[in-house]
Amino acid sequence: MIKELISKFGKEKMNTLTKYSSILTLHKLGEKGRLTNDFTTSIQDEKMYATEKIDGTNARIICYGSEYLIGAREFILHHSHDLYFDNAQGIVDGLKELNITIPKTDKFTVIYGEFYGGKTSANSKWYGQEKNGFRVFDVAVYNDLSILKMSQPEISKWRERETENGIIYGQNFLSRSEMKTQFSDFELVPLIEFDFDDLSHKAVLENLKKSLPVTNVALSESASQKSEGIVLRNESRSKIVKVRFEDYERTLR
Repeated sequence: MIKELISKFGKEKMNTLTKYSSILTLHKLGEKGRLTNDFTTSIQDEKMYATEKIDGTNARIICYGSEYLIGAREFILHHSHDLYFDNAQGIVDGLKELNITIPKTDKFTVIYGEFYGGKTSANSKWYGQEKNGFRVFDVAVYNDLSILKMSQPEISKWRERETENGIIYGQNFLSRSEMKTQFSDFELVPLIEFDFDDLSHKAVLENLKKSLPVTNVALSESASQKSEGIVLRNESRSKIVKVRFEDYERTLR
């Protein structure tokens, strides 16, 4: 099924369709990387939940029928039937070494996760450099593949379009409870208790320190256990923003 779609529409369209969309910071970035008091996305009166933001590399598993693709954030790397193979950042071999069971799906489905630890990034020492881990943060199900008939720029605009009130996302994401039920073989990024009552810079940083003093996803005892921050989402994924320690520390310095 996937091979037929690639043959008909091309690998680059498939790549554009299945990329994970951009995530804005909660507060707008100003000069010299400091945050302003303005929000990129209005989350007031929204029911949001927080998960740990892991500093690794974005990896995606594209499933359809008995076939699958593995991709990094920007590129498709591997096809299950060896149509092509690229082990950039060690993602393909790393996922195979973790003995991840890739599901067979009736609908075109993309599993998005963070591949981290090992030699993945400069900050792998936060989690442990002896081995890698993979945590799923979102799953998208595509009910209409006629989108592939669009031009590549049109597909990209369908996937994400930035407005004055945040990014509008085209992908159909599962709720967290649906992910847990339908993809129980995967470990999800951990939920974090976060106080949404005060979203001033100082309060956000204090709440980050309180709710996430160390990472929840350390892979070894040698890990330095530093955490990057959190991602805030609502269940429908119409609102997604990131909150990183370094942004608020830089702003308040």
